[in-house]
Amino acid sequence: MTDYIYSRISSNDQLIDHQTKDLLDSYPNAIVLEEKASGKNITDRPKLKKLLNVVKSGDRIIIRELSRLGRNTKDVLNMFEELEEKGVSVLVKDLQIDSTSATGKMVLTIMAAVSTMERDIMRERQKVGIAHAQSLNKYKGRPVNPDTAKKCKEAISYFSKMSKEKAAKAAGVGVATLYKYIKKHGL
Repeated sequence: MTDYIYSRISSNDQLIDHQTKDLLDSYPNAIVLEEKASGKNITDRPKLKKLLNVVKSGDRIIIRELSRLGRNTKDVLNMFEELEEKGVSVLVKDLQIDSTSATGKMVLTIMAAVSTMERDIMRERQKVGIAHAQSLNKYKGRPVNPDTAKKCKEAISYFSKMSKEKAAKAAGVGVATLYKYIKKHGL
């Protein structure tokens, strides 16, 4: 039986150290996998995918809180089902709940739904905040990456010689990105 700690943070302004240390204090022999990725989509997390492919019957995945696995109820419940079929358990340390017991399954199902709700509430608040900032002309959207802007400018310089699609490819920028840049800058 092998214990695996899975720690995840969502953004650059968060620190993963305290999450991992908290788990290692209780499970010092566990193998640690740390990841910086959104909880929105399980398939966009290489370390989690690797972990799910490595675990075998009798192994245990230890997380600090359920939202570290994901914030989509369906994805999290599907993951639990796949792990159960493999004979792998999940321990949520903050709740002291194991995914193999009937009570644990019920609580984890409810908590997965709560995580999804929390994510939806955050998105609703973000939309309201953006709409308010837009009404005050204070919202400019996410800033363009300087490298992307440079590539878009390069692509624009090719317009007299080739189509926008070919120019985008020649400059190494996506066509949709180029069109967004053109629209945003009124070109």
